[in-house]
Amino acid sequence: MKSTTFRLLALGILLFGLAAPGHAQRKRAQTVMKFLSIPVTARPTGMSDAVTSLENGVDGIFSNPATIAFTRGNEVSFGNVQWIADINYQQASAVFAPANGLYGVFGVSFMSVDYGSLTETIRRDNDAGYDVLGTFSPRAMAYGVTYARAITQQFAVGANMRYVDQMLADPIVAAGATPTEYERVSLDRQNISVDFGVLYKTGFESLNLGMSIRNYGQEIDYALDSQEMPLTFRMGLSMNVFDFTEISPDQHRLLVSVDANRPRDFREQLLIGTEYLFMNRLALRAGYVMPAEEQSFSAGIGVIQPIGRRYGIRADYSYTNFGVFEGVNRLGIQLMF
Repeated sequence: MKSTTFRLLALGILLFGLAAPGHAQRKRAQTVMKFLSIPVTARPTGMSDAVTSLENGVDGIFSNPATIAFTRGNEVSFGNVQWIADINYQQASAVFAPANGLYGVFGVSFMSVDYGSLTETIRRDNDAGYDVLGTFSPRAMAYGVTYARAITQQFAVGANMRYVDQMLADPIVAAGATPTEYERVSLDRQNISVDFGVLYKTGFESLNLGMSIRNYGQEIDYALDSQEMPLTFRMGLSMNVFDFTEISPDQHRLLVSVDANRPRDFREQLLIGTEYLFMNRLALRAGYVMPAEEQSFSAGIGVIQPIGRRYGIRADYSYTNFGVFEGVNRLGIQLMF
């Protein structure tokens, strides 16, 4: 076990060094399709999204696909995010474990972004300096398929592939034949985004280690430039700290999770999350991100209700403080059958 743990950590350190170039070479805030980096599920965000090493059920599709490998049964999740600047996210996902996971665990997911309506203007030599042409509505969507497999009772791998479509606008590039006609160019772009992940149960109490590479894909070409996808590498560890007591995990559980986050277009971050679970019915969560420009602490609550022996429902809510942008609210419903 020690040898396997050492190799996994060595691999993680190597990938961490290769996942993004050094500070001097990195382009701050210059990636595209950034919506892929926004956490959209309520339970993880109540813990500041420090969930790379947590067995997170269907929610793992959006964090570390390997974490769904130990799922037994089927789960379906729906969620909404009230993001900053009146932007709204919708997500739906499902995982299936045929033959009790004998052939691995399969998943599908969908995410859409509603940016609302924005005013379109054009430069004019009048008192206002512009004319209003109307409104336009940017949008973004992602459709994904996921596969994860437990190689052993302790080690699992997973991958997630998403087809991504983002329509920003059809901006004017030149005047047309008449004052009311214009030449436009489409900023509708598509790409394939891939996530990879591993999860390792160390065997020391409930200590887990996890790693993930998210949003790997080709650069996207625009009129004058090409931009990179928001590639992110994460390493994390988690544990139920009540393992060191005589407290039964069926009565009380206190998860503590820590993630090291290295995005392509932002500085490195440390994400810390906690979840207290009472009798597998009520969950209280909190988390903190540092350093961060506006985002700081998060909090959340979850209620789990079994229905018979095979079925269950879970409702989660999280709140994230975003400084001058006020707060971000996330709501999720999960069905287990």
